[in-house]
Amino acid sequence: MNTVDPARSSHGRVERRRGNPVVLAVAVIASLAIPVLGYLGGTGIGELVEQYRTKAIDSVFDDRGDEVPPFQAMWGTFGFIGCILAANLAAGAARWYRGGASTPVFPVALAFAGNTAGVWVSSREWLPPLAVGAQIDPVFHRDEKWGLWAWTMYYADRWVPATMIVMTVVAVLVTYRIARRRANVVRDVKRLLAHGRRVPADVVEVKPSGSPGEPDSHAIVTVSFVDPAGFRHRVTRRAPETGMTTGAGLAEVLFDPARPTHEKSVYVAFRRDPALVDWLPAD
Repeated sequence: MNTVDPARSSHGRVERRRGNPVVLAVAVIASLAIPVLGYLGGTGIGELVEQYRTKAIDSVFDDRGDEVPPFQAMWGTFGFIGCILAANLAAGAARWYRGGASTPVFPVALAFAGNTAGVWVSSREWLPPLAVGAQIDPVFHRDEKWGLWAWTMYYADRWVPATMIVMTVVAVLVTYRIARRRANVVRDVKRLLAHGRRVPADVVEVKPSGSPGEPDSHAIVTVSFVDPAGFRHRVTRRAPETGMTTGAGLAEVLFDPARPTHEKSVYVAFRRDPALVDWLPAD
């Protein structure tokens, strides 16, 4: 029979990974690989778009480029898959190194940046049409005028990279907003550690989600604490461990004694000697 406490085992894994230089090295290497692999994936996306563009603006009998082997599409596929794997590895390693409950989102911005660069470079090499405004049939000479779809794909070398640039900018802005929010949380925790109230709390309910050890495993935990006036309050947080149990004094609550009912001013920690990132804010 397994006698290992799941909560203690999960806590031990978190503490072994926190600040580990090997984990940091993995995060850095994976982060550097994301834009490179993203670039390859972007060239593959560009190759795919060019194929649809060529079919829309030129005749099926246009054999330009048929002699070129499909290495770019092949490497693009490998790059796209590798970019996804590297992004997940970088996010997970960064989370493990920090020891925090939240997963960083910066790999998404790096992936979009690499994809955008690859698509833009690929679009500069797309073949021009045999004639603008018509599908030229070099065999049977039955030319057809372009419709809306053909004109749209003709300008794909402009709007596809532009769309990717907009998506990259949005990803960067979202990443910055999330990073700023987390920095504000750390700043608020420092303020409360200096001027707030820190009290033990009881874990009264645990709802696990996922299996222990899975990257997205967590638990919805409700804790109860008493403010300086003697009133009892309950708050719920998303905890990174799934093997937690209910009991008295298993958590700590940090709050503003002047506003004990203000949810955003209440932070919960489930680890002994919690670091700044261990204090969990409201979702």
